Parts: sequence; C-alpha cells; structure tokens
Amino acid sequence: MKKPASNKDLALLIFSAMNTRNLSSLEPYLSENTVFDFPGAGCMEGRKRILLFFKVLLRKYPRLEFNVKEIIVEADKVCVVWTNHGKDRKSTPYRNHGVTFIRLSEGKIVFISDYFKDTSFV
Repeated sequence: MKKPASNKDLALLIFSAMNTRNLSSLEPYLSENTVFDFPGAGCMEGRKRILLFFKVLLRKYPRLEFNVKEIIVEADKVCVVWTNHGKDRKSTPYRNHGVTFIRLSEGKIVFISDYFKDTSFV
C-alpha cells in the first residue's frame, strides 16, 4: 500500500484497511504506544493489542463495510464521519454511524477514539 501523503490520507487508510481486512497495512502507521478508546471496551494501549482487537472485531462481523462521509483535519487531529453496515456471525444485519477522532504525531497515529450512535452491542 502506498504511503499516505497527508493526515487525511492516513485517516482514510484506517477505513480502507478495515474494509479490505488488510490490518497489517496499518502497522507502520501506529506508534508503539498508540491508545485506542473504543466504546464498551475502554482504552487499550499498544500497536499489537490494537491490531488484535481489530481482528477480533472483524471476526464478530464477517461482513462490515465503512463509508466515509466527511473528514475534518486540523493540524495533527483528524475527525472522520462514517456510516457502516454489514452482518454479524449469525447473519444478523448491523448498521451504525459515528465519528472517529485521530491524533497524529510525526506521521504516526498516537490516539484513536470512536464515538458512535448505536452502542447496543457493547
């Protein structure tokens, strides 16, 4: 995967990696001590732990597609407004929308926090 040219491109890479399930493409852009705050799971720290969490999440939702609606960039901070839809392991339809806040430092993601509308699954 091509190196992101901007903070906006780096944010898009996260959603592309989720949609293609190519989570290894994120690894070079997560700092060693990245913190991820996910509703219901709380804060987790560390690149390896976060990538493992994403893998577990995608196993729970074998079909899940994100659609980026808007991206707001302010210096080293990015907010991504998105919708998603898919099915869980039992083929139950799933749909949600929310915002992901990302903080960057020296071209790497150091903090991610998700905020979404439907938290009934947590």
